[in-house]
Amino acid sequence: MNPEINMITIIIPTYNEKENLPVLINSIFDVLHEHFLQGEIIIVDDNSPDGTGKVADELSLKYNSIKVLHRKGKEGLSSAVMEGFKHAGGEIVGVMDADLSHPPEVIPDLVKPILDGNSEFLIASRYKKNEKIEKWPITRKITSFVATILAKPLTKVSDPMSGFFFFRRNIIDGVELSPIGYKIMLEILVKGKYDRAKILEIPFTFRDRYKGKSKLNWKEHLNYMKHLFRLYVFTIKKFI
Repeated sequence: MNPEINMITIIIPTYNEKENLPVLINSIFDVLHEHFLQGEIIIVDDNSPDGTGKVADELSLKYNSIKVLHRKGKEGLSSAVMEGFKHAGGEIVGVMDADLSHPPEVIPDLVKPILDGNSEFLIASRYKKNEKIEKWPITRKITSFVATILAKPLTKVSDPMSGFFFFRRNIIDGVELSPIGYKIMLEILVKGKYDRAKILEIPFTFRDRYKGKSKLNWKEHLNYMKHLFRLYVFTIKKFI
């Protein structure tokens, strides 16, 4: 699919997010309209038992710029985003969570530097100056801190674990992406074809999920370690 110039594709993976999704989608389109941005949303649902897929279909009837991709089972966040990439029609592609932890009002700040030609990769960071994380338990903070430290040798960005980011689609053209688990941005940071000096991070207030339960568990943490190992090997091979 040839990307449409200046159009934005926002990919939202979902699993049991039926209460959060309508609030998020309505907010996104309000923001896009307010800032005169042309965009589409791709919802990738992993056969959510709570009926999120049906809610997504109903939203696609309300907004004709929504695509809904239904998968047969719980296949994981990274693979859901990869599936969304295949169907993206925009020149600029973004990813955000469905649980309302990523505020849609930040989207213009993540998109306009790309439209203006000042950057190819924008990250919403929880760890830049003026950032704030609301209502996170101490265990979650520690886990995030450790995961970030482990990724530091691979990238200089402050929040390589962010799940809220936008980039020019062509930076992954011809790039073999094979992420494990839920942190696909780290894979793109390491393997993507972009000017590292022009990557930008925008501080934002991270809110803990509005409704429902976190998807993080020990299996996801194990997947992250496997993913890190692969990326370290990839990086080392580039210099051999």
